[in-house]
Amino acid sequence: MLLTGSEDIRIRKTITAIHDTFIEMLKEMPYEKITVKALCERALINKTTFYRYYPTLDDLLEELQSEYARPYAERTAGLRYPNDIEALIREFMTYSAQQGPLYDIILSSGAYAGIMQNVMDDMGEERFRDWTPPKGWSEDEWALYLTHVNSSQIRIYKSWVDGGRTIPIDRLVTLAIKLICDGARL
Repeated sequence: MLLTGSEDIRIRKTITAIHDTFIEMLKEMPYEKITVKALCERALINKTTFYRYYPTLDDLLEELQSEYARPYAERTAGLRYPNDIEALIREFMTYSAQQGPLYDIILSSGAYAGIMQNVMDDMGEERFRDWTPPKGWSEDEWALYLTHVNSSQIRIYKSWVDGGRTIPIDRLVTLAIKLICDGARL
């Protein structure tokens, strides 16, 4: 349940406790190991309270995924490949760098591949809704291009996180644009 700010303070505290506990548990263990019972015990609420706001744990996960994807989609609304590739790379890298430890865990850990794919799909949904290949490209060729661009961004970001984020974000953006747009040429 997304908070609007108009809810009773008790509801806001409960929803915040559910979210915060869920995030902490995701940092500690794979999603598949989290149970409603364990989450409720940690959040100091009963299961009935949880189910008042979320029919299933998957609903809570979908909300979290949307909380990552929606702002990125809004930031990049109207941008399209290939014309806006540099802006899209810049936005992906800077947005991702601002999201915090759980986002990095989701993007960097194979244990969260399904969650990561859902977030990535949601992030690009608006851009891919009515895409057509550029003139002279088949749909299969265009799909290869999009696979390359998107997977390269994710791999570069993962490598940056795994390396301890030692490269300044502005330099990371410059390198990512250069590598993705120009390939291995220096």
